[in-house]
Amino acid sequence: MGDTEGVEVIKVTPNEERRVVQVDPIDRYSAFIVRGTIIGTGLVGLALFFRHSRLFVRFDKAAHIPDEIVKKELKLRGKVREVLPSGILKVEHQPMIQIPRILSFRRITMPIPLSIRLAGVDISPAGADFLTKHLRLRDKEVIFTVVKPIDDKADIIDADITLKKNAFFHTNLNVELVRKGYAKVPALSQTEHMHALQTIPAYARLVSRLLMSEKVAERRGVGVWQRDTWVESVAAYPSQFTQMVKSSAVARFAVLVGMVGKDMALSGYRLSQQAYQGLIVFCGYLLHLYRVFGVAVDKMTLLYNNAKQKITRR
Repeated sequence: MGDTEGVEVIKVTPNEERRVVQVDPIDRYSAFIVRGTIIGTGLVGLALFFRHSRLFVRFDKAAHIPDEIVKKELKLRGKVREVLPSGILKVEHQPMIQIPRILSFRRITMPIPLSIRLAGVDISPAGADFLTKHLRLRDKEVIFTVVKPIDDKADIIDADITLKKNAFFHTNLNVELVRKGYAKVPALSQTEHMHALQTIPAYARLVSRLLMSEKVAERRGVGVWQRDTWVESVAAYPSQFTQMVKSSAVARFAVLVGMVGKDMALSGYRLSQQAYQGLIVFCGYLLHLYRVFGVAVDKMTLLYNNAKQKITRR
């Protein structure tokens, strides 16, 4: 038996002539090389897709969140790691699709939580305690939607946050705090709040929901809207009555009349002083003129007597 490597034997019918074709060994592996190159390129592209796709990216800073997510109001997931006294939540963002660490091309590091602020509310200190002690948000999963443009300097996200209690029940933290009276909707006098209402539809819709919850809390008198008891109300009646009398229109008119009368009396006194001083000066001028007139009369009398004596002597 001889060496048949690289030789291809073609079977033919008895009537046909037997042919032997010589095949180059390089051509045999060229197909495998091309296929391997295509597969390798596909794997590299798939790895780059996993590395940069938003489905697999974990956001560690507010500035890393694309504007497209904010504009489209896409929901993001995360776990609460800390609740600050100011009411800001430290949330560790969770990618939409988790990649096993074995298949991850990134260096494994400790994730940095995002600073998320409840949009459209001013939280009271009791509200921060409610989030920490009652809801026990630490290590719980939340779903948040960024509703305002991100401030790169502050690195804080204003978001609509929903607490996922279980597979069926969810609680919107923004609405819950306002409904229980632990937070208020900012006043329209705040420039930033008013500008956001006019320019951001998502923020305006959220504030509309919050205002409805605020009316409920005010009607119930809970939290910051809590009313005094009847004992405190009765005890406050004297001071309230005094304040009502002081703030009434009649009292304010009486005060105004008194102030006007006082000012007129002072003005009259000052005018009388000035008139008295002017009268004294005028009388001084009259006295001076009278004295001058008397001297002139004396001189004229003296001249007349002298002239009369001269005429008599003649």
